[in-house]
Amino acid sequence: MPPKTIEELLKETKIYQILRPKLVLALPTTTLQDALDLMRAEKTGYIVIADIHSKLLGVFTERDVLMKVLKKGVNLSEPVEKYMNTNIHSLNKSNTVGEALDVMKEYGVRHIPLVDEFGQVSGILSIRTIVNFLAELFPTEVFNLPPKADQVHETQEGG
Repeated sequence: MPPKTIEELLKETKIYQILRPKLVLALPTTTLQDALDLMRAEKTGYIVIADIHSKLLGVFTERDVLMKVLKKGVNLSEPVEKYMNTNIHSLNKSNTVGEALDVMKEYGVRHIPLVDEFGQVSGILSIRTIVNFLAELFPTEVFNLPPKADQVHETQEGG
């Protein structure tokens, strides 16, 4: 049987099969300063904002920091809910990686919150996780790509 194409793998692979366990949650009343400190401490580019029952309310990302927080007059003691993105598109863990890529492309997002059948946050899928998944599938092809797509070496490396 021939190996599966990347398109077939993306259509068949479920999100739960590649999901990393890290999930950073905060309440909407968290201050901007605390949210930024949490992102730095967790070394992540997002925080999922949920209520005390884990119901998804929004996502606060590095992009929100750049576009909304780094403005003159923003007070870091304000609640993160004022700056979070509430126009979110969630999926669940049984959706496919291909469906997640479609959502990311259509809505221009790099993080997709995952919710369970009760609407509670159960995880998050980032573009970085998808890239790592693809790199693991095709390590030789990915790691041997030249830095520039049209780059051709005139001599053998290391020789």
